[in-house]
Amino acid sequence: MSRRPAVCGFRLLLLGLGTSVTITCLALTYCVGHLDRQTTEDQNVAEKGQVDDEESKIRQLNVKIQELEEQLSMEKLRACPLDLPQTRPVRTCAEKTNFVFIKTHKSGSETMTSLFHRYGDERMLEFVLPRGDINDWYLGWPSPITKDIYRPAKSGTFNIMCEHTVFNKPAMSKIMPKDTVYVTILREPFEQFKSSFKYHLLPKILGIPENSDVLQEFFRQPETYDDIYTSGAEEVRKVRTGIPDGISVTRNFMAHDLGYPREQWENSTYMEEFIKYIEEEFIFVMILEHFEESLVLLKRAMCWEFQDIVYYPSNVAVYPYKMDRRQNLIDAHKKISKVDYALYQYFNKTLWERIEEGGQDFKEELEAFRKIQRVTTRYCDSKSTTPLSFPSTKWSMEVRITRHFCSRYGMDTGRYLDHVLKKRYDGLLT
Repeated sequence: MSRRPAVCGFRLLLLGLGTSVTITCLALTYCVGHLDRQTTEDQNVAEKGQVDDEESKIRQLNVKIQELEEQLSMEKLRACPLDLPQTRPVRTCAEKTNFVFIKTHKSGSETMTSLFHRYGDERMLEFVLPRGDINDWYLGWPSPITKDIYRPAKSGTFNIMCEHTVFNKPAMSKIMPKDTVYVTILREPFEQFKSSFKYHLLPKILGIPENSDVLQEFFRQPETYDDIYTSGAEEVRKVRTGIPDGISVTRNFMAHDLGYPREQWENSTYMEEFIKYIEEEFIFVMILEHFEESLVLLKRAMCWEFQDIVYYPSNVAVYPYKMDRRQNLIDAHKKISKVDYALYQYFNKTLWERIEEGGQDFKEELEAFRKIQRVTTRYCDSKSTTPLSFPSTKWSMEVRITRHFCSRYGMDTGRYLDHVLKKRYDGLLT
C-alpha cells in the first residue's frame, strides 16, 4: 500500500494556504505524476514479488516538496518583501569609509569584523593587514601596532583597520588618514568573563574539573588562579595559545584592548579620565546586549545604508555555565574587574541616551532594519538564486541582496583574510 497519497495530500494542503496558483500547480503536477507512476510500480512489485524501498522514495518526494515550498517563500518575499514606505533618504552627511574598529575579546567583535570586511570588500577599500598567513589575525596585540607587523598600503592610503590590536591613537594616527573615526564594542562584563573563561580553556589550565562548579571554584581564589594563568610556566604555555605571559583574560580584558594599563587598575581618578578620553576619541561605542540598536546608531554615525549593517552572528558558543547569573559571583567579579564594569556602565548609559534622542523615528528605523535582517537571513539560508530587493526608505537607499552578498555575509575572519583580502593584496584575486 503506497503512502504517497497521504504525503502529497498533506503537503499540498500546506502549499495551498496563501500560495500562488503557479507553485500549487507545480506541486500538484509533481504529486499526480508520482501517484500515476506509483500505481504502475505497485502493480509491478505485486507481479514480481519484490519489496519496494518505500521510505527512501518518500524522503525523495519530501525533498522535492520542500524545494517547492522554498520557491514559494522566496516568491512571496520578492513580490512584497516588506511593508515599508517607499521614499528616498535625504542625506545631510557624508559616508565615512576611513575607520578603526577596536576588537574587544569575546564581545561580539568577530561578528562586527565580518561585517566590516564585507563593507570594505564591496568598495575595494584598503585594509591594514597582518603580514602573516591565515593564522595571523593580530596587528601587534597585546601591544599597540608598529610598522613592522602590517603590510604596506598598495594604494598608498589605508581605509580600514579592524584586526586585533590595542588602541593607541598616536600610533594609529601615523598609519590612518586624518579623517579616520574610531569604533568599538563592549559586552556586559560578567557575560564577557564567562565567554573568555570557556574560550581560553581556564578550567583545563587551572586544573578545575569541568563537571564541578567551575565558576564557584574560580572565585574562591580569583587572584591566585589569575596568577597561575598569566604565569610563564611551561605547562601553562602549552595550553594557553594566543595569549602571552602577563595578560589576564578574566580581569579588565576589554579595558586592556582599549589601552588601559594594568598598573592603573585600582586608580579611580585615572579610570574616570580614561573613560572621558574614550568618549572623546570614539565616534561610537556599541553595546553587545543591544546589538541591533547599536548597529542602527552606528549606521547613523557613519552615514551608511541598511545593507551595510546586515550581519551574520559569529562564534556563538554553548557551555554549561553560560546562563549562570548568581549575584555573589557577579559581585566577586566586579571586585577584580572594576575598569570593565565602569566602561560598560558608562557607555551603556550613553547608548540609551542616544536611543531616547532618536524618539519614534529611531524605533521605526530599527523595526525596518530588523525586518530586512530577518528576510535576508532566510534568503541567504535558502538556495534561491533570484536577488532580493528592498525599496529605498527615508532611512536608507534600496537594499539588494544577491548570492554573492550571501557568500560574503557569513565569511569569518580567517576565510576573509586568507581567501579574499590577502590574495587580493598579493595580486591573486581581483
